[in-house]
Amino acid sequence: MTNKVFGGLWVCGLLFLASCAYQGVNQYPLSAAYPRYEALLGSLNELSREYPGVFQHRIIGFSGTENLPIYAVELGKGERNILIIGQHHADEMLGVAISLHLVEELSRAYLKDAKVKALLDEYRLWIVPSINPEGWRVVSSGLSRIKRKNNRDTDGNKKFDLRTDGVDLNRNYPIFWDLDGETNHMSSFYKGPAPASEQEVKAIIALGRRISFELAIFYHSSLTGALSERIFLPAVTEESPEFMQLRKLAEEYAKQSPRDYHRGTYRVQTGTSSRVGNARNFFWHALKVPAMLIEVGGVNRQGQSIIHPGEKMVKRISKRHTKALLSLLEYNSGS
Repeated sequence: MTNKVFGGLWVCGLLFLASCAYQGVNQYPLSAAYPRYEALLGSLNELSREYPGVFQHRIIGFSGTENLPIYAVELGKGERNILIIGQHHADEMLGVAISLHLVEELSRAYLKDAKVKALLDEYRLWIVPSINPEGWRVVSSGLSRIKRKNNRDTDGNKKFDLRTDGVDLNRNYPIFWDLDGETNHMSSFYKGPAPASEQEVKAIIALGRRISFELAIFYHSSLTGALSERIFLPAVTEESPEFMQLRKLAEEYAKQSPRDYHRGTYRVQTGTSSRVGNARNFFWHALKVPAMLIEVGGVNRQGQSIIHPGEKMVKRISKRHTKALLSLLEYNSGS
């Protein structure tokens, strides 16, 4: 083998290894695969022009500090309403990417795929890419890689402290709020000064009370990796027939969701669940809507949690969860 050929193979080998490593690490600032809040309205307007009549988008509320619009996409023409929220916590950007991939992919498929059209003629998806546009803006613009909360001035010094200010929106719902002991306003898990104190949460509560949803899905990403690639159900003291049916839906979604860096599929968490004021507890207990939290993102072979993978993996994850959602809708079709 000549040195020239050997050298070429060596370079190709390095490129292959680099490509593998590229997918198994966190990247920040974020790649172009992650949507920017500032580009959201323009993207939705462009898609609505490209696929007229397939979906419509609207403002369902505004953020509490910066008065940023919170958008919802209404996709499909059916009477069975499904709620999908891509982001509560600012650094959990994968859910935003999945949500907007759903909008684009299903809008396209509605016009070309008879199976998708039939499902979207039965169901109506209400897709909220983010209820935390303030945090989304901070993370996607490169200001901070790690941030859970919104931008409320929680210490009262009349300026925004990036690392400490804000409320954890997924602990601010008016259910079991008093059971949550996280009252330190500097904590990343601060539940807020009162139940439903945040305008962002009020917007989702209003939507949930206005629309009769039969299922709610919330995407999250486990920063530590301890919760990755699992589906969590509401906190209950007794597993009723309705809860068992919800578990079946979650198991179907899990079965259709391959893990990112290891063999196998997602699994449904059993045992106790968080009894705090989170979205799945509120929808289940207050609105009587089946709800599940899906922890997307994975753990690489070195045991590191990957919530900000590179562009290729973001696209792969988004495609996988779009397929899993369609399988879930088909599984539950006609029931």
